[in-house]
Amino acid sequence: MDHLRREKENRERALETDNAELNEDVAQLRAEMAAVIHQTQNIINTKPGLELEIAAYRKLLENEERRSAKHSLEKTDDTERCIAT
Repeated sequence: MDHLRREKENRERALETDNAELNEDVAQLRAEMAAVIHQTQNIINTKPGLELEIAAYRKLLENEERRSAKHSLEKTDDTERCIAT
């Protein structure tokens, strides 16, 4: 009977140890998940600002391309007038 009682106590200790390890694992995973959520939130918060910045640069580039194309056309017209004269 003592043998069974000791075996039961040993199993209970082993289960308590396993349970403690699992609780530590859960705590660590929760901390990692919180860090990932924080990083994700930072990315989500940063994205709109970057999109606005990209849109501004795109608009500047488009305006520069239009100005350059217009300047090029004016130069061509001036050259054709000089040749015609």
